[in-house]
Amino acid sequence: MSSRYARVRRLFASGNTGRGFRSYFDGIPWPEPRRVFVLKGGPGTGKSAVIRLVAEGLMERGVAVELFHCPSDPASLDAVNAPDLGLAVLDGTPPHAVEPPLPGLVGRLLSLEATADRDLLAARRERIAATGRLVRQRFQLAHRYLALARDALGLYEDFYEHAGALDQAALEQAAHEIEAAIFDGHHRLRRPGRRGRVRRLFASAVTPEGPRHFLDSLLDPLPRRVFVRGNPGTGCAVLVERIAAAALRRGYDIEAYTCGLDGRRLDHVIIPTLGAAVVHNAYPHTYEPKAGDLVIDTAAFVDVESLERYREEMEVAQALFGQAFDQGIWYLRRALMAHQELEQAYATPELRTQVEAYARQILAEADALRARLPAADEGQQLA
Repeated sequence: MSSRYARVRRLFASGNTGRGFRSYFDGIPWPEPRRVFVLKGGPGTGKSAVIRLVAEGLMERGVAVELFHCPSDPASLDAVNAPDLGLAVLDGTPPHAVEPPLPGLVGRLLSLEATADRDLLAARRERIAATGRLVRQRFQLAHRYLALARDALGLYEDFYEHAGALDQAALEQAAHEIEAAIFDGHHRLRRPGRRGRVRRLFASAVTPEGPRHFLDSLLDPLPRRVFVRGNPGTGCAVLVERIAAAALRRGYDIEAYTCGLDGRRLDHVIIPTLGAAVVHNAYPHTYEPKAGDLVIDTAAFVDVESLERYREEMEVAQALFGQAFDQGIWYLRRALMAHQELEQAYATPELRTQVEAYARQILAEADALRARLPAADEGQQLA
């Protein structure tokens, strides 16, 4: 499943959700990992810097990359994946602790602990321990408030069910319309007898800066797109999940993008083989459809009059959501501030030398992998 439709894709592999921290780091090395470098080290020891240098080096070589941003600090990178080479570099430290796959064959562990000045750290021990506790406390509070926001959103959605306001027959008809738009005319690409693979990731995240998404980098190159928009509780997630299941039945691999707040519900699905996507186009991940896109507005399936008796309750739930969501973001911002203090405590002057050495080592592996690519593949890659 190559990202042939985009040279640089930006996304998230983890999220601060209403169900706590969620990680899909196992979905980063894709589709066929050949070299996976896992970086270990304390805060501020240069893991993100190594990843950024490798990403820049790959892009300078004309290699398509996927950049995975940190949901707790979007300016920082958690990983880079080069699908055409089968090479990935990941931050393997908590909270997204991962280990190298098939160590010595595919996976390699690189430690940045050597960059730390142990005598200097010993002198800062109490400060580091206290700041670490503060970081954990603030993340816990952020996740609790985001859980409240998720529950309030669930209350809002439930009123559609209480009122019987959603026309299920119309929703079913919309599902058939989307299936036809996505799959009709592509029977020769089906893979009968094989169930598709699922790559789970996040296209958006709740961050200290507020909600962030990179949908443009994922969707702009795709020729076939369906946008589903509507209020929570009007069936948008149902339609996305229907298409995801239909694609898997037909043998297509999919990219399943989970809701950054809920942590389980599906927001978007991309079917790379077809160059197709079904997108839940609503706050906080909005995208402007273009000419030729199919747009389904689930507001057309709602009996507004039946909701009127619940109007006040829905307004209360909406207000509760906004308050809890904003407070969760506030605590994420405070957690980032404390984490930045922790990074400063670990930083040493020798950091840059080790970071650059690891980046050169990884890029040398990338060059070796490029040299083994068939001429046709390399030409397509560099086109």
